[in-house]
Amino acid sequence: MAMIAKAAEIPPWKKEVVSELTEMLGRYPVVGVLDITDLPAAQFQQMRQKLRGQAEIRVAKNTIMTIAIEQAAEKKDPKLKELTKYLRGQSALIFTQMNPFRLTKILESSKTSAPAKPGVKSPKDVVIPGGETDFAPGPVVGELQRAGIKARIQAGKVVILEDCHILKQGDVITKEIVDAISKFGIQPMELGLKLHAAYEAGMVFPAQVLMVDEKQVVVQLQMACASAVNLAVTINYPTKVTIGVMISKASAAARNLALNAWLPIADVMPTLLAKARAEMLGLAGALLAKDEKALGEELKKMLTAAPPAEKVEKPAEEKKPAEEKPKEEKKEEEMAGLGALFG
Repeated sequence: MAMIAKAAEIPPWKKEVVSELTEMLGRYPVVGVLDITDLPAAQFQQMRQKLRGQAEIRVAKNTIMTIAIEQAAEKKDPKLKELTKYLRGQSALIFTQMNPFRLTKILESSKTSAPAKPGVKSPKDVVIPGGETDFAPGPVVGELQRAGIKARIQAGKVVILEDCHILKQGDVITKEIVDAISKFGIQPMELGLKLHAAYEAGMVFPAQVLMVDEKQVVVQLQMACASAVNLAVTINYPTKVTIGVMISKASAAARNLALNAWLPIADVMPTLLAKARAEMLGLAGALLAKDEKALGEELKKMLTAAPPAEKVEKPAEEKKPAEEKPKEEKKEEEMAGLGALFG
């Protein structure tokens, strides 16, 4: 009876909100948790308008959204419950048909810069570059120095002596820093919808996972494709992409084998003949250097017309065997053999 009485105390509008959110959680394939802390109402409405037709946003108390997510998780997917741990601060739910990565890209591209406020954390690093400024000499020098910027007056101008890393991401912004960076027109804050996490197809993606550099991904895909092709060619795995390379590789290997084995086939015959001719002319040149009468006129003309053959190094002289033939007799036999070679 006490539980019935307690349930009766729940305002009807809360039940309607829970019912609507539960229905949307079950209907949409992608659901995200948004951080809308410190987002002015005007910017929030602009974002809502910009996303019309692509996504729906619902704002409610975190307790109400938690109840709706838990009820939807029982009917649709228990994994949805993980979204409840991202409901902190001022939150909202976003419902869409687009994948979480595309949603993140749209939300990030729609952010606008805004002036800094004292007491909030800086979303990014801020550096004041060194050099001359357009500020007139006066109290501005003291204001910059109080913010930690090394500044002084030189030749009638306010000069920043060196680059000043005035803010790092996560630093709390002080009033002195706000006054200083506003003089340089720096607006470090970003106004927009921040995605804490998103659910799709049984998985919950934190925001940092969804922040993808498309150019880097394209480069990685290109490298992966090149590596895959190289691997397939190396292991001789035939595909539409590799078969042409494999055939060319096999053709080159077959040609090299035919050249090394002196196989007289049509593709390598011209190369073999050129190689044989070069060796013949080299041998003839070496012979001519020993005896001008050893060659016929036609062969001499060929040597004159041909480019100079590479110098053939003489082998080192070895000790003669005990029963070696006389030098002149051996020379006559060599000349007879060469005469048979060249006709």
